[in-house]
Amino acid sequence: MSRGITKIEILIVILLAVIIIAGDVFVWIYLDKKAHDVNILSDINQIRSSLDVYLTINNYYPKISEAVLLNDDYSSTQKLCAEGFKRINDKCAMVIQDPLPNSYLSEGNNYMYKSDGENYQIQFYLSTNFSQFNLVKGVNCATNSTITSTPCF
Repeated sequence: MSRGITKIEILIVILLAVIIIAGDVFVWIYLDKKAHDVNILSDINQIRSSLDVYLTINNYYPKISEAVLLNDDYSSTQKLCAEGFKRINDKCAMVIQDPLPNSYLSEGNNYMYKSDGENYQIQFYLSTNFSQFNLVKGVNCATNSTITSTPCF
């Protein structure tokens, strides 16, 4: 006598498939956020390196007393030149970084910059934790000496 497949067995297979697919979707979403945050940290490190070049040339960081949005036409911070931050179309005696990176600016990602000339702060947001770097989900702060999991301003 041929037994065949019962309705219960089909339901169990469907349920297992749904559980596996749901798990994959959650992992994919998490990995997408993690990749997004890796790009943000890369941007921050590129900006920090450019600011160190600026410091080498001028013996101070670009001075901005109120926090401004980086890579923004309105605040004239789209590129970094030896003379300071400028708009994309402005001329530079020496270009240090053009344009300033901001991988997710169109998605609302903002890097805020402030400096007294001696020290600077760059505030940024992460969507996931980076325990190996002691960085947490939320607002973080990069300075000329370190990156911390606290807001800059």
